[in-house]
Amino acid sequence: MQAEGAQIFDLTAGEPDFPPPPAAEAAGIAAIEQGKGRYTAAAGMMPLRKAVAAQLERNWGLPYRPQEVVITNGAKIAIAQALLALVDPGDEVLIPIPCWTSYPEMVKLAAGVAVEVPCLSNHLPDLAALEAARTERTVAILLNTPSNPTGVVYPEACLRELGEWALRHGIRIISDEIYAALTYGEAKHVSPLAILPELRKTSVWIGGMSKTYAMTGWRMGFLAAAPEVAKAVATVQSQLSGSPNAISQLASLAAIEQADEDVARMDLAFASRAKLISEKLSAMPGIRCELPQGAFYAWLDVSAFFGKQDPATKRTVTSGDDLADILLEADRVASIGGSAFGDSRCLRFSFATGEEVLTEAMKRLAARLAALQSSPG
Repeated sequence: MQAEGAQIFDLTAGEPDFPPPPAAEAAGIAAIEQGKGRYTAAAGMMPLRKAVAAQLERNWGLPYRPQEVVITNGAKIAIAQALLALVDPGDEVLIPIPCWTSYPEMVKLAAGVAVEVPCLSNHLPDLAALEAARTERTVAILLNTPSNPTGVVYPEACLRELGEWALRHGIRIISDEIYAALTYGEAKHVSPLAILPELRKTSVWIGGMSKTYAMTGWRMGFLAAAPEVAKAVATVQSQLSGSPNAISQLASLAAIEQADEDVARMDLAFASRAKLISEKLSAMPGIRCELPQGAFYAWLDVSAFFGKQDPATKRTVTSGDDLADILLEADRVASIGGSAFGDSRCLRFSFATGEEVLTEAMKRLAARLAALQSSPG
């Protein structure tokens, strides 16, 4: 559609719409000019590992040593390599859903079995359901807070309960905290590995530059774990992809050391957008959507419109995916249907875009839903 000249109000982006911190860009340019684009150690250059370890303790209360940090080619590959290092063929990994669409596929790539377990209605993990899904082959659980796609931030009590359960049963936690710096209002990010230090002996922390520093294309991720796990992941990385991008590592070092104010400004902008989109959605009859607490996504339950026929496209809504198709075709509003994340009743909107785009997209959504409300079905 865009190639044909159509204006699309795109609410699909999984990346901030801000530029990287100036300090990171300047450091990247300097590294190129100084010829520093050479191989580094497979686990990443030590100055960056030290900076990540210091930031983990300073921001999240996680006292990892630099030797327990692995720099990776993005947080996504950090998760995949952790699974490759820790999961044997046939091992089961529990995944609370809705979840990021790549989690089940990464478990499969590691020859494991992805066991998807529905969350509670508030989108927090259901411990009773997780216990019911646990078997003798369960080796890990994948957690993501703040959450993509729901925007929920797991409270400390929930994480403590989950962590204690994992410790009782010898289950590792792979804790994806890539959105940790982006929380709003009363929500506060806490790592389960900080709440229960005993978890650090078995479990894995995941972070990176893409969301906090708007450095998505720089492909910089971080993994922290006990020495034997970190060494195993570094060994996998040395054979799978080799050392991370040297230029991106030096740019990331500069960002971590110099860009706190840039991060704070971006967080404030996202908080404003979260409030805007929540207020617009709460005024729309039939939509159920909680105020996003973190990340930059709104998660809409649109099941009230199932069975309705859209008067413009003549399509009947049977899932969030159907509504996403209708919005794109009729209103040029792009979203992602919930089935990609494990719940076909829903839609995911990203508010990683300007407020003008958000406001117009919400206006078009409201009109489309009003048309559906008045249609047969």
